[in-house]
Formats: sequence, structure tokens, C-alpha cells
Amino acid sequence: MYESGLDDHATSAEKSMLDKPYRTWEYSDYAYGDHWEALGVLQWLLGRQHAIPMYYSSFDRARLFQNSGIMPADPSTIEKFVDSFMSSQIHQTFDKQQLQRAVDTSEAWLWRARAQVLLGLRDEISRADAKSSGDAQDSPLEAKLRAQNIPHSLRKMAADMPKTIPLAAQRAHEKGIIGEVEGGDFGIVVEMKEDNAVPTEQRRSATVPYSGLDPDHLDALRKIAESRFLAFAWALGKIDKWCPEKTAELVSINPIGALWTPDEN
Repeated sequence: MYESGLDDHATSAEKSMLDKPYRTWEYSDYAYGDHWEALGVLQWLLGRQHAIPMYYSSFDRARLFQNSGIMPADPSTIEKFVDSFMSSQIHQTFDKQQLQRAVDTSEAWLWRARAQVLLGLRDEISRADAKSSGDAQDSPLEAKLRAQNIPHSLRKMAADMPKTIPLAAQRAHEKGIIGEVEGGDFGIVVEMKEDNAVPTEQRRSATVPYSGLDPDHLDALRKIAESRFLAFAWALGKIDKWCPEKTAELVSINPIGALWTPDEN
């Protein structure tokens, strides 16, 4: 990193990790950022991933690593990876419509993830708004919203979420962002539990509503949406610093969120 000059582009958290003595990293260091999905989007933007998986599926982590060509035991591979995109002979082009669709999809799934958080805190938000206490910014409720990167401007939508989610699902389906509407919600395709002897290609699947998932799966989908959105926002210059908390300041990348953009005639 230091020999190639890449440390100049590292975040403060990354520099702190690099400065630690050999073999002293802790678990939190290895889990830093939880940005595998962001890495996948960045590789897609660089042309090293053919497609972005659905927002209820993760990028293949082994493939993400292999596609970079970086080998931990050989620091020169980092320089080769960077040089492959820095050459004056390299001109990365991207289909604007394809990019716009990817951004729209990212926005829609992040909106749905945030909607689920607000749905779960709806009663608590209603009680807090009724009290209108002066120390609201330091309340446990605000801490929960900040922890899940929910823009403060969205909390006023919480009361209407049961009615808004079906409308959003229908809009997403009409725009081709989601494949199915299930139970008035974004449809999530899940694999049915099968005997291990059943080949992968023969295993059955079912579509369930987003809200029907358990808390662990809901949290996983939120992290996928947040991480991919962060990558698009950073790559398109909507945030000037690689920081997950920055996503809490953004409602959308488009001037108007993709779900609510007026249809073109």
C-alpha cells in the first residue's frame, strides 16, 4: 500500500488498521465496513462483474476477490490492479440507460429497507412526535434511526407506511424494478428447504412479501441495499467521502426518488 502510494487514498479507519503491528488485528478489523456488496457494485462499474444480483441475493465473495486479481502474498498485484484502470489507453464507457436502471433499482430497494425500519418503529415515532420533547435528538428513538442510517426527513412518513408500501411495490413493478408484487409488497424469491441430495438446479423456490421475512433476513437485505447504494452514491459524486453514515444524509441519488419519478409520456 505504502510503496504504491495507495495509502493516500485510504480512510482514517483503514490507515489505523495498516499502522497496527503484524498479527494484532482484531475481529472488528476483519469485519471492517461490511462492504462486500459495495465492492461488487464498484467492480460492476469497472466492467469486472457482468451483473448485479437481485437485492435479496449477495455477490459471490470468492468471485469478487478473484476478479480483482489481488493476491495478499504479492503486493505488486495491487499496483497491477490499479494500473489496469489508470492507463491512458483505457477508456471506460458505460451505457447510460443501463447505469440509470441500476441506480433506480438501488434507490428503490433502499427505500423499501428504510420503510421496513420505519414500519417497525411506527408506534414509537408516533408517541415521540406527540410528546415533541426538546431533547429528541438524544432520545433512544433517534439513536435507533441513526444506527440504521435513516434520514431524519423520512420519519414523518412512518405513520403512512402501511398504505405507502403497496403503492411503492406497484410502482416498482410497473417500472420493471421488481419482478413480482407479493401480498402488496416487494416480492422476495426464497429457496424452499430441500434434502441435501436434491441438486441445486432442481430445488424449488417461492415468492414471499418483503415484510414476511424474519428480523435477521430483513437486516441482511437492508445491509445489501445500503452498501450498494453507498457505492453508487460515491461513484457518482453524491457523497465526497466513503462513509456509511453519509448514506443517512441522502434520500436518493436522483433528484426525485426512482419510485416516485413521474412516468415519461
